[in-house]
Amino acid sequence: METKTRKNMKWYIVRTQGNHERSLMEKLKSDKTVEKVLGDVMVPTEYIFYVKNGKKVKREKVLYPGYVFVETNNTGEVAAFLKETSSGGFLRERNGDIKPMRKREINNLIGQQENKEEVEEMDLFIVGEKIEIIDGPFKSMAGVVNSIRGEKVNINVSIFGRETNMDLNVNQITKKQ
Repeated sequence: METKTRKNMKWYIVRTQGNHERSLMEKLKSDKTVEKVLGDVMVPTEYIFYVKNGKKVKREKVLYPGYVFVETNNTGEVAAFLKETSSGGFLRERNGDIKPMRKREINNLIGQQENKEEVEEMDLFIVGEKIEIIDGPFKSMAGVVNSIRGEKVNINVSIFGRETNMDLNVNQITKKQ
C-alpha cells in the first residue's frame, strides 16, 4: 500500500455507515473540490480464509467497520463535503473538537496494511482443513486443524482409533491432497 504523506497533513477518523466505507473512500478520492486538501484515504482491511463447499476461500474484511481514515490539512472543507453528501462526519471528542490521530497509531495502521499484502495464501492453514504430518514421530499421518496460534497449529490425529490432540509447528505439516 502506498501512502502519500504531505507536509502539514494529519490523519483523522471519519465515521460512516457500516458497509459504506469503500464507497465513501471512492467519493472522497473522486471529488475535485476535496481532492486538493486530501493526502490519502484508507479503509484498513485484512484477508480471512474459510472453507466453503470443501474449497478454501479468501475474502477481504474491513478491520474497522464504520470508519474511514483520512489524511488532510483542511478538516473544514472535508467536513462540509461529508455533510453535503450525508456520508458521515469526523470522529469528535466529547467537547466537539476534531482531534488528529497520534503518529504512533497511524504508523501501526499503515504497518498492518503493508503486512496484509505480504500474506500468501499457500502458507496459511485454516480451521477444519485436512493436513498431513511431514516431520516427527507421527510422519505421514493425516489430521484436521483445530486452531492456529502464530507458528503453532493444534491438530486432531486418529491414533489407534482415538482422536488425539497435538501441537505442531507450521513447518511440520502440509495440506492434504
